[in-house]
Parts: sequence; C-alpha cells; structure tokens
Amino acid sequence: MKYYLRKESYEDIIKEMVRPNGEVIPERKYITEERALYYPYDLSRRRYRSSYPIPSDKSFRLYTCKTLKHIMEERQSLFDYCGEWFDVYDDNGKVNIESR
Repeated sequence: MKYYLRKESYEDIIKEMVRPNGEVIPERKYITEERALYYPYDLSRRRYRSSYPIPSDKSFRLYTCKTLKHIMEERQSLFDYCGEWFDVYDDNGKVNIESR
C-alpha cells in the first residue's frame, strides 16, 4: 500500500485590506483548489505542492511512501515549511490516523 499527501479544496475568507493610496478592498471569499505533493521525474530531492490530480504536463509524479511513519514525517516537514496541514491518503481513500 502506498500513502500520499493531499489537501482537499476549501472555502476561506480574505480580510478587508487598505491600500497605501487609501483604497479599501472589501472582505471576500475564495475557494482553494485541491492540492497534493509531487516531485519531478528527474528524481531531484525537491518537492512541489500543485493541483490534484497530477498536472497535465507529465513532468511530475505524485510523491508516495510505503510506510505510514515516513509519510507522517513528510507531512510534519511540509507543515513546518509552509503551515499547511495535508491529509494522508492511500489506495482506499483518506486514512484515519487516530485509529492507527
């Protein structure tokens, strides 16, 4: 079984902003896209967050791990880097971490 990281789309609110020229941009809602963790085909160590499913240019592969422990370490590392908390998925769908 292979595990991967994915974040489902969600609705968020951008707070009201005031530009330096005094113009007010009102509070507004936006919906994020589904995203997952990928790495390039050249097998470099870099990883990228991009839209899910796999981008159409086929230059990236979905980053997968064989063990839950390893994907959890990657998840924590990703959170420390960007502050986004991704969910863990496997072949059967979303993994319930609390029950393991």
